Amino acid sequence: MIVFHALAERVRRGESIPAPLAALLTSLTPFVRLGMAWRLRQPRVRVDARVISFGNITVGGTGKTPAVIERAREELAAGNRVAVLTRGYGTASQQNPFLVKGDSALAAQVGDEPALIARKAPGVVIAKGPDRVAAARAAIDRYGCDTLILDDGFQYVRLERDENVLLIDSCNPFGNGRLIPRGVLREPILHAGRATTVILTRCDQAGDLARLRAQVEALCPYAPIRETWHAPASLWRVSDGEEVPLEHLHGMRVRAACAIAHPEAFFRTLESLGAVLTERLACADHSRIPESALAGSAMLVTTEKDAMRMERAPENVYALGIELRTLGTRVVAG
Repeated sequence: MIVFHALAERVRRGESIPAPLAALLTSLTPFVRLGMAWRLRQPRVRVDARVISFGNITVGGTGKTPAVIERAREELAAGNRVAVLTRGYGTASQQNPFLVKGDSALAAQVGDEPALIARKAPGVVIAKGPDRVAAARAAIDRYGCDTLILDDGFQYVRLERDENVLLIDSCNPFGNGRLIPRGVLREPILHAGRATTVILTRCDQAGDLARLRAQVEALCPYAPIRETWHAPASLWRVSDGEEVPLEHLHGMRVRAACAIAHPEAFFRTLESLGAVLTERLACADHSRIPESALAGSAMLVTTEKDAMRMERAPENVYALGIELRTLGTRVVAG
């Protein structure tokens, strides 16, 4: 598993790998293309609710969860009955949809990201299941939901949607331009044209934002493009939820640990708050941070998604809360 994680990280960062291994990974790409081509030819299912899909064209790491939370809050505030449809990555599989309402959703039941969505958007219904058409119908029948947010749904084309929101990480938009497993693309870049809206994330950390925007405009000429950044919004102790000011991190020597697809962005965000990182631990995405790494008296900061997987966190562990903001709501340091 460690070897696979190391290889996946090299592919994600676009680093070179041994030629025989690169050839092997490239030879597997047609299977990925065939699967997506088959799904695109299947009939679409329309349900009796508005469907808003949020998804990526790459594997993980675009910062999709804050965007889903933002939209779920907006829909709830407008008086709509909202359900988030999720596959429930990392949880036990089951044939029938599993539904839970409110912040009582546990990561072990629905997955770390859906549990975080439920915590930060109280009132939302989480509907988990591999068949998200069945999950959609269950949410409509059981809770009367009229607004469905399809989480990680860009490739789940079976469920017809009213909005198709595509998120692109400005720091690593398309990786090395190759399809998985040789690259990070889930489907060819040209398929981005299915998007009705594009959200560029981490724009404050991007290298050449103007060039990326021009590329996206060419791919999605009719889709509005929103440039965003992930704004640090809160800092709370995982053991009891007590919040402390973000200014507490300024000049503080802390350890940082996470298990997300883009750990570098998390570390840079902590440093932007003035934290002095004495240790950086990056585990495989969606994995559990080892308890041994949490031990000690020194302050350790992790992500909210990682906090959702912690059943009993020591008192020295804090979670950094992030919210999606439109670029321009802050002055970006040059």
